[in-house]
Amino acid sequence: GLGMQKLFQDIISGIFILVDKTVMVNDVIEIDKKIGKITQVGLRTTKAITHDEKVLVIPNHKFLNEILYNWTQNDERTRESINVGVAYGTDVDLVKALLFGIAVQDDAIMNDPEPIIFFEDFGDSALIFRLHFYIGDSFHLPQVQSRLRYKIYNTFNENNISIPFPQRDVYVYNSKKE
Repeated sequence: GLGMQKLFQDIISGIFILVDKTVMVNDVIEIDKKIGKITQVGLRTTKAITHDEKVLVIPNHKFLNEILYNWTQNDERTRESINVGVAYGTDVDLVKALLFGIAVQDDAIMNDPEPIIFFEDFGDSALIFRLHFYIGDSFHLPQVQSRLRYKIYNTFNENNISIPFPQRDVYVYNSKKE
């Protein structure tokens, strides 16, 4: 009885998905903290492929009962970002110029709208910057972010800009009483 109930729930959900186009083939979605690109929408299940080339078989009732992020429903392009911290005393205008230059040189990053750099915060150990950019294929975001991080690291090294890390002093007291 319960198995049939779930089956009918999936089929009814599948009809809703097909009619209102909640998800369509090639949409990039996030559900249950998993990201996938839709490859097939059926009456009972929807299939998506993950970044690891694994197939997600999603019962259609999940789309109605859980929070679904459809990254590409409104447009294929998505706004993404990465953060980087630099040492206090660094020329912030140079950091901004370097980050912008790195972003506009990457083929995956769109130039319209152009990338933008925010000076986010004064951190404990670093000045925090956020590079915002648009890409046309959000499914490949991890590769784009990794490529940008490599380029940022190397460019900052070439320009003597330090990426600091938190450092703490630890004191050990001997509480042994004689």
